[in-house]
Amino acid sequence: MQKSTFKLTKHELDFISDPIYMQMKQKLIRNFYDGMHGMGNWLMAKHYPNSTLNFKVTRGENYLDMPYVVLDTPQLSTQHMEHHLRIMLWWGHYITLQYFIRVDAVTLEKMNSLKDLPYQILTTDNLFNNNLEDDDFTALSMINEIHFKPNQLTKICHRVELSELENLEKHVEEFMGRVG
Repeated sequence: MQKSTFKLTKHELDFISDPIYMQMKQKLIRNFYDGMHGMGNWLMAKHYPNSTLNFKVTRGENYLDMPYVVLDTPQLSTQHMEHHLRIMLWWGHYITLQYFIRVDAVTLEKMNSLKDLPYQILTTDNLFNNNLEDDDFTALSMINEIHFKPNQLTKICHRVELSELENLEKHVEEFMGRVG
């Protein structure tokens, strides 16, 4: 039987010995999770008052090796995603505002009117890709070079830096006023 060996640097040993990181991470995720419930109530009342669905907040530990919290307003289902808003905190990266749309002549015209804004669009059918740095996303300003399948479901996304977290409601309101 092969003997296991664990070799840690001083930095790694200090890190694994100190519980503060995990305690802080748990506290921050819990606070954001609770805050997303409040935002879900606000969004449902303001933008989806007639919906029979409610919002859903989900948290997880491993979206591309990092924790995340997601608010879907209203709750997404595989049968109905169009005109739903997803907000995702991706630990160590950013927050994304994602609005699901079906591509047709009306939405293409709307996207053209948003070209000057720093929005991105998903160009593939991988709806659960949330990494705006992936090749599946392109700047909305490049819309003339994008070819969609007829009636394709996609999403328009806006990146909000973590340093802008205290202004998240303002970003959401502006985004929904433009794309919703």
